[in-house]
Amino acid sequence: MIRVGIDAVEVSRIKALWQRYGERVLRRLFTPEEIGYARSARGDRCFERLAARFAVKEALVKATGRSLPFTAIEVSQAPSGRPIACCPLIEGNIEISLTHTESLAVACVLLEEATSSLRPEP
Repeated sequence: MIRVGIDAVEVSRIKALWQRYGERVLRRLFTPEEIGYARSARGDRCFERLAARFAVKEALVKATGRSLPFTAIEVSQAPSGRPIACCPLIEGNIEISLTHTESLAVACVLLEEATSSLRPEP
């Protein structure tokens, strides 16, 4: 079985959260590696990268049909530069596609074998 999730996030929403709550909100939503990758970008491109990763996390939650801790989902890059997602709470293949502009980030997630591969909730 293949399940699909899609999400769009306004970059300004992520920036506003950071302006209001600071580093605390970043640590609740993103892994240290994701934060480091985002910070390697210049200016507001940092927030574009964070918004894209948040969109992947939301899309994966939609694909699974259950809540997952955002920091349990990590978006990184394969050596080829292709974005990849992993989550230790999910067994099976996760394929993602993401894109972003100055104002909007969009992600699509395909989750194979979702109904039989979800690990039991703790």
